[in-house]
Amino acid sequence: AGRGRYPRGEQQPSDAVNAAQSQALPLAAAPADRLRALLAAADPVRVVQLADGCEAARDAMALAGQLGRAHDQAQAGAWLCTLLLRRGRYADVLGLARSVLPMLAAPALLHPLAADRQELLRVVTLAGCETGDFDIALDAAHELVRLTAEVGEGGPNLSAAFALAVCFERLGDSWQAIRLLQQTLRTVDGSVPANLRMRAFNGLCAISIGVYHRLVGAVPESEARAALDAGYAAGQQARDLMPQVVDPVSEVAILGNLGELLLYRGEHAESDALLRASLDLARVRGLTAHGWRIQASIGGWLVAAGQPAAALAAMCDLLHTMGDDAPQQTAVRANHVAYLACRGLAQPVEALAFFERVERLERSRTITQLRAQSALFVTRAEAQHAQWQAEQARLDACLQRDRAAEYAASAERDPLTGLGNRRHLDRRCAELLPMAWQAGQPLALALLDIDHFKAINDRFGHAVGDRVLVVLAQLLRENTRTGDVLVRHGGEEFVIVLPGMSPELSTEVCERLRERVAAYPWAGLCGAGAALTLSIGLSGAPPHDLSALLLSADQALYQAKHGGRNRLCVGLP
Repeated sequence: AGRGRYPRGEQQPSDAVNAAQSQALPLAAAPADRLRALLAAADPVRVVQLADGCEAARDAMALAGQLGRAHDQAQAGAWLCTLLLRRGRYADVLGLARSVLPMLAAPALLHPLAADRQELLRVVTLAGCETGDFDIALDAAHELVRLTAEVGEGGPNLSAAFALAVCFERLGDSWQAIRLLQQTLRTVDGSVPANLRMRAFNGLCAISIGVYHRLVGAVPESEARAALDAGYAAGQQARDLMPQVVDPVSEVAILGNLGELLLYRGEHAESDALLRASLDLARVRGLTAHGWRIQASIGGWLVAAGQPAAALAAMCDLLHTMGDDAPQQTAVRANHVAYLACRGLAQPVEALAFFERVERLERSRTITQLRAQSALFVTRAEAQHAQWQAEQARLDACLQRDRAAEYAASAERDPLTGLGNRRHLDRRCAELLPMAWQAGQPLALALLDIDHFKAINDRFGHAVGDRVLVVLAQLLRENTRTGDVLVRHGGEEFVIVLPGMSPELSTEVCERLRERVAAYPWAGLCGAGAALTLSIGLSGAPPHDLSALLLSADQALYQAKHGGRNRLCVGLP
């Protein structure tokens, strides 16, 4: 989307001027003049016809490379990624960004093209979410958080929050995505560019639609209706900002989202007008993926208006047109509308076929989300912790340096495993617990004990037992965050402190860790027949007191041991 390059009150280029600029590329002009014309035609703020803008950006990128103009080449590449995203060419965005991001990170360009770099990271986040490449999306989003924390301004922080919210929404936590955007919006004011505020409000609107689809029919109608009302309020705020912004893509998205919300609110006449207006704009501007989503919404409108035959024909045509390029959410929506239309036409066999397609797509999406969370060790706690990380980034860098020096100079390290010892646990908790209490943040503490470790020592020898402890320590490092506290508490007992993580979320973390340890090929390390499991006791703050947390975790560990071992128990607060 456009970056608000034209301040409020400044004259903005008309569509006619944009079109004239996109054509004004004299082939016989001097290379430098032609490059300037190509860049003018490729600027996402000015582009109306996306295909022409993409062609101009490609030509500008190639010509800048020939002329040795690194600044212009990198900027043209970043702009091309933005335009490809608008066209729904998500895989192309990710492919091109691999070469463009290193250009923008060149020392000479870090400051001049800082805004373009941040925008490209946002674009990569969105594209990665659309293709299911969540590792790429989250890497880009967290890099954007880091960069915006260095700037310390409301606008970049809002852009980073939007990128993270999209990740969390696509990973299945729409509610956390909403909370993240709402919290960030409360911290910004009118000095933040209108296009960034408009994008965030529209994001809230779109995510609320997804929440409504999940709630409707599963909860009381009033709860689902509340999601609609919240989404509509956010969409209206985005629409109010539209006159201040040159952003042809967001205009289409905002009108389409509001039209869909009005449909679910039963305001059919107003919904029809907005949906058809947004579809016309999407077609004129070449926004293919947006157009498909709006067509699916129009299909829903036809069903609601008592025209199931027209809705079925429209959805069959849409599904055929999209083919393998169909965005997953749009495919789900189109098949669901077709299912409703077949029900209305009393065609049970066809209705069942469309319903089964919806179920397969939803299962596929759920599996993708779960695999991404497992592979990337992403839980809802990452969302809760994300803003805290951004706000503390610069401070943490200084603290980490001081802590490293202090840690090395003191006797806080277990000599066998390299983890912290009890002294390290006491010092770190003296820092973390007051911080968690003051910020109202949760904190979890897990006490881990190796099951039947004495039998390992007796059967394979103490040297093998020591190797087991070293390998287990490494497994703990690999499956925790850099900010977590890892301690060998004594013998075969370990402690993990998880800042920002509530007991229910830390349960997911500890369960995955327990399963990882049980699945490790211990026989290759120890000898034939060797196996290793963990019993885990888990507690959570409040209370923000180390002794109370250890006592609660120890009692839970006792339950896990006497309940059969190789299990997790949660202690009482």
